[in-house]
Amino acid sequence: MSGRLLITGVDASGRSCAARDEPITLQGAAGRGGLGYSVLYAAPSLPSIAAGGRVADLLDLVVPPGALRWAMIEYAPGAEFAMHHTDTVDFDVVLAGAVDLILDDGAHPLAVGDSAVVTGVDHAWRAGPDGCRLAVMTIGAEPPA
Repeated sequence: MSGRLLITGVDASGRSCAARDEPITLQGAAGRGGLGYSVLYAAPSLPSIAAGGRVADLLDLVVPPGALRWAMIEYAPGAEFAMHHTDTVDFDVVLAGAVDLILDDGAHPLAVGDSAVVTGVDHAWRAGPDGCRLAVMTIGAEPPA
């Protein structure tokens, strides 16, 4: 299995960045039938939004703290979604095509099989030449104080 995991965060200067960017590695067999697994992200309670890295406009997704939304997003070839932040933690998986996740530290290309956790920081999206389809699980979170 291929793919990688990118988790956003905030750098020392308060700008959105890729806090983790690494290949997805299966943790070995689990049970019978050749099943492998990898824990991509875990939290002991509802996730919190990264403090800092929130200068762009708020995009209100109307997902209250603790509520969930599972969505499919499709970007046309070359489509761009402007820099913004949300009061959510978003779990994105690229199903088709390619997309750049743009943070204050630059563009991070994502392809089929790649995953990203966007922790409420400023970010934008730019679809590749063939467009992009994402599956997105969104969890509402309290904005930072």
